Amino acid sequence: MTRRTALWLLPGALALHNAEEAVALPRLLPAVRLHAPAFARAAVDAVTVPQVRLALLLATVVPLAVVVWAQARPASDAARWLALLVAAVLLLNVLSHLAAALLLRGYAPGLATALALNLPCCAYLLRRAARERWLGRRALAALAPAAVVVHGPLLLGLIALAGDLAPGGARG
Repeated sequence: MTRRTALWLLPGALALHNAEEAVALPRLLPAVRLHAPAFARAAVDAVTVPQVRLALLLATVVPLAVVVWAQARPASDAARWLALLVAAVLLLNVLSHLAAALLLRGYAPGLATALALNLPCCAYLLRRAARERWLGRRALAALAPAAVVVHGPLLLGLIALAGDLAPGGARG
């Protein structure tokens, strides 16, 4: 499989993963609220299904645009780094789904595709990128802390923005 073909695994796996979350969340949101840790309860209680679905749509389209950019500019280290950042964020997301499953004492929205698709696809891409030196060692090492920032504060900001834009939100 060529590098260009391999990068297309990301938006495909992510779209299926986000679809699973969008479908499962309405039914499981009450359990998520019930089992949310005390420090996160207020934020979780404020989340609505339309807000999450809009955030999932944005979190699907932006990585797709990154991969399209990496395909259009295959010599661009920046585009390749951002595409691999998507893989690193999805790999970190697998851990968050495992933690959510522990908190919920069972299935968490997105767990099935996180384990069945995101884990193998992203592990494959990141191992291959390191082995084939798609980027320098420092650039690859920077993926881990960048993934924490994207999966943490940036994702929370995206959810907040979706809350403003979703029907019934501050701007919606």
